[in-house]
Amino acid sequence: MSRSKTLVAIFGLALLLVTGNEAAKFLDQVSKQAISVLHGSQRTGEVRQCTCDEMKDCYHSSKLQALDCFETCWKSEIKRVSFQDEFKLTDNPDDLKACFDAKKPFVDQVINCFQTKVKACTENGEPGVRVKEYDYKDMIKRVEDAVNSQINAFLRSIGNDNVKAVVTAGTAIAQCVKTCFLEKNKDGFCFNQIGCEPLIEDKNARIAIRQCSRSVAWKKEMETFCRCSSNAGINGLSSYCGMLNIIGK
Repeated sequence: MSRSKTLVAIFGLALLLVTGNEAAKFLDQVSKQAISVLHGSQRTGEVRQCTCDEMKDCYHSSKLQALDCFETCWKSEIKRVSFQDEFKLTDNPDDLKACFDAKKPFVDQVINCFQTKVKACTENGEPGVRVKEYDYKDMIKRVEDAVNSQINAFLRSIGNDNVKAVVTAGTAIAQCVKTCFLEKNKDGFCFNQIGCEPLIEDKNARIAIRQCSRSVAWKKEMETFCRCSSNAGINGLSSYCGMLNIIGK
């Protein structure tokens, strides 16, 4: 899941804007897609199970790489994003970036919760536990495909050009972050380099997603992000922000 964190903003934006009925199914879709991604990116080779310290270090390293890529990509991509060669996303890109920056603690909370609840590491590094290896390039591609499928379905259902422009901007930035992240790991991802993998079982993954979604107040977080983006100059977005009050009821 930590490899997909670079696309959290896209998932969050789609969640803000879909209908209440679709949003109620969102977490179930995330759970199914996450497990599908994990299964699809597994390979036949086996390595030892990571200790909890190793898993924590790799997640932290990946997070710092993604944040560094986001800083670079924001500066390069936000200036170039347009809609139909006429639409300007916002006159206040620094204010909009502050909305993303304000959600970094929330993203950390989600990752830390999942890391704990998924029970994928060993505290003492007991010998003999073997875990299948993951192809992380393939994993990132599968995450990207799943997110793009959700985004394309959403874009076909929405008629607000301003909202479409926000999604277009987020997609361009996410693509840049992915390219940057892969470049940073061209010589091997953290788990590959230290020779271990987390043992993520389907049951534990489902439990972790469900429990963490309940503990992080995601509706409130997404609503504040929506309103912040509206205040930063994204016209036509404010009318969607109140939707978070009824999602899941």
